[in-house]
Amino acid sequence: MRIGIAGPISTESIAQFVDGKSSGLPRGYAGAPLLGTLIGALLERGHHIFSYTTSADVPLSKRVTAAGDRFKITYCPVRPRAFRFSQGHWGRAADAFRHERAALSQAMLDDAPDLVHAHWSYEFALGALESNLPNLVTCHDAPQVVLRYSPNPYRLVRYFMALRVLKQAQYLTAVSPYLKQKLESYARVPITVVPNPLPEHSAYLVASTRQYNPTHPRIAMVLNGWGALKNPQPALLAFSLLRRQIPGAQLCIMGNDYGVGGKAESWAKSKGLTNGVQFMGPQSYPELLAKLAESDLLLHPSLEETFGMSIAEAMSLGVPVVGGQSSGAVPWVIGEGGEVTDVTSPVAMKDAMLVLLSSPVAYKSYVKTARIRVQESFTADRVISAYELIYQNVMHEALVRHEERLLV
Repeated sequence: MRIGIAGPISTESIAQFVDGKSSGLPRGYAGAPLLGTLIGALLERGHHIFSYTTSADVPLSKRVTAAGDRFKITYCPVRPRAFRFSQGHWGRAADAFRHERAALSQAMLDDAPDLVHAHWSYEFALGALESNLPNLVTCHDAPQVVLRYSPNPYRLVRYFMALRVLKQAQYLTAVSPYLKQKLESYARVPITVVPNPLPEHSAYLVASTRQYNPTHPRIAMVLNGWGALKNPQPALLAFSLLRRQIPGAQLCIMGNDYGVGGKAESWAKSKGLTNGVQFMGPQSYPELLAKLAESDLLLHPSLEETFGMSIAEAMSLGVPVVGGQSSGAVPWVIGEGGEVTDVTSPVAMKDAMLVLLSSPVAYKSYVKTARIRVQESFTADRVISAYELIYQNVMHEALVRHEERLLV
């Protein structure tokens, strides 16, 4: 099949598919490996892939392309401001990403793939819908939830963009049953659940030989943004409580706002909560995976996740997880590969960590179960097989509609 993939794509994640050096290409979306995993798995199945993304370093009147064996990527421009006037244009949200959507749609029409698989229910999905090519939209978030936690004009515009997508799209998937339930009342068609795919990890990571030491457990947190949704303050308090019972415990925090001198460290210092905590900040994807592979437990205090890639990535490396029992898709992703609890309560999080960490025998069982959960549900091979069935259905129904129009 000739498949278009539209969404936030990092150049790093697709560099191996491009002929020549990728160093001169636009950045794309830094730290966004998900669609690179999907593209790689589809290429392995023999498909021809045309990918579309936006990048802030592409001039507003240009498009940049690169290609390799059965692969092409097109970078479209994105305006630098949300609303304010800049470089001769109002911001992208002022007209609901009209210029970005037009560039994406035209790039899709120029390539004319058999279908376009658009990710996130915003400009990429609208570009696919406006191309009138056969398309599938995969939803990764619940716009009403995002707006509730970030009530600002930008998110309001995005909310209405998503509503339009959900009302117009003929084929929809969601990355978890929780997200499906959140979106069903907005959509005009049934929503199929297909989870996010996880990449094949290197043999070194998979065969991690870390030895669990109950007196010095290594805990990781992966969060982006110091906001209410990520719920970091109770997690730092929970770790402080854990250190009272296991003084040798160590916590490593990765993500935006969690570096040295960042918002997290500043707050923790003001509360006297920095003992045993390493603030590492943003990490490259390989560095993040390597740190997770060295950890004994992932603490994930987020109040809501529609999937939770860091959870699944940790579990794929045999790292059990403590997450929120009411945090959207978190209990579904974790399954029996960890513990769920009330993440608004530092005491409850501390107790859940102790359940995992107090018994080496029980800990080994969690490690095994975490790996099995990922292998049974989230491998790229399983996800691609599910998508291929949907692609075939989309293309078949598009052909039937075309033939019906010819008969009129």
